[in-house]
Amino acid sequence: MSTGIEGLDEVLGGGVLSPSTTFIAGTPGTGRTTLGMQSLCAAAKKGEKVLYVAISPKPESLIRQILSRFSFFEESIIIRTFNVSSVERDPLTMLVELGNIVSSLKPDRILIDPVTPIGFGFPEAERRRFIYSLNAALNEWDAVVYFTGTLESGAVKSNVISDIVDNIIYLSQNFDTHITRRYIELMKVSGMSSIQGEHTFEIGTDGISVYPKDIAQADHSIPASKERISTGISKLDGMLGGGLFKGSSNLIAGSTGTGKTVIGLQFVIEGAKKGETGLIINFEETPEELYLHASNFGWDLKGMEEKGKVKIIHTLPSSLDPNKHMMQLKKTIIQTGAQRIFLDAVNGFDYALMDPIVRKEHIAALTRMFRNLGITSLLTCLNPEGKECSNTCDIPIVTVADSVMILQQRLTSSGLRKSISIIKMRSSDHVKSPAIYEITSDGVVIEDITLEDKI
Repeated sequence: MSTGIEGLDEVLGGGVLSPSTTFIAGTPGTGRTTLGMQSLCAAAKKGEKVLYVAISPKPESLIRQILSRFSFFEESIIIRTFNVSSVERDPLTMLVELGNIVSSLKPDRILIDPVTPIGFGFPEAERRRFIYSLNAALNEWDAVVYFTGTLESGAVKSNVISDIVDNIIYLSQNFDTHITRRYIELMKVSGMSSIQGEHTFEIGTDGISVYPKDIAQADHSIPASKERISTGISKLDGMLGGGLFKGSSNLIAGSTGTGKTVIGLQFVIEGAKKGETGLIINFEETPEELYLHASNFGWDLKGMEEKGKVKIIHTLPSSLDPNKHMMQLKKTIIQTGAQRIFLDAVNGFDYALMDPIVRKEHIAALTRMFRNLGITSLLTCLNPEGKECSNTCDIPIVTVADSVMILQQRLTSSGLRKSISIIKMRSSDHVKSPAIYEITSDGVVIEDITLEDKI
């Protein structure tokens, strides 16, 4: 059965079984009630009979008023309230009354919010007996039942409620200087194809949106293409042995001012001229700044975007949710039919993914997704000034990239000299020597002679 929450069904491996029980746990303010209520309302809109059991001192009218602030709220839901102080002292009476309500209404889904105060004043042994009595009642209700509870992560596993439920969903949040990040994790699940790990989610007036952790796996049924496509720089194509392989992932690394963005724009614009939709993923420059940058070379990037030949996705690194970003990219690729992607630059993930191993895994998942969708991607990476070609092993994408191009510049007696080297070209021969290039009003222009010859 669908939960009705974007991304959550995917995390759960398809949804929740019917009948089943799910415990939604977390600390205050993490969105436990919102998640449960959103799922209840989505089911009600599809014609299911749903019951919201509120353990609260608030009357039903006030609860409806509070919940109606969400756009997903469905007026047809049935609400029954139990005073929190009463259920703490006398949970058995509450269980009998609730059993009578369920027998009368026969709801398809039930949310008990929260379950943790029930029998709170009981000794632990008696409280455990009550929870097992509740479990016996659940088996008779034949419904999808959600519980919410206020518990720290460590306390969830030792709580008796964890013994009787099929699924445990734990919500948490982390506050930092720039943004509040919310996480959802499955501690227990009945779905065989569920996605483990921490996933991110957001809460807005439309409710909760879950962004599953990137799990793109290589699709080995897709054969490697031998078709070449042009970078938009003919002499660079020659250095690469005829251009980039279609569907490959490629890296350009270099220090500031070496022309990484210019080459990326030429790559996308070349595709647009040939009817191949391009997607530009940018972290630092806004679309307006990119329009201006491109216009300096005579490229009407804004006009191309207005005609649907190019799409720009700009995200500030400080507000980047990697899981959400990946989901957005996949949707955009499918919607636009993009065939070329320019990501400038992978260093933008440094702010959101502090752990270098996690960052590398995410970038690798991105390139796998691009390959699976048949996209030719060009990614840039900012290299520190003076970085040598032989010391590129710490660049996250080097091991998974099909080709690696290094841009370098140095000050000579005759001025600043730029050179490009192809240090990797999978499944193809390539020019081994570096070549001199210039950035002109036409973009990047590579000279015929190599740097060694010039020196």
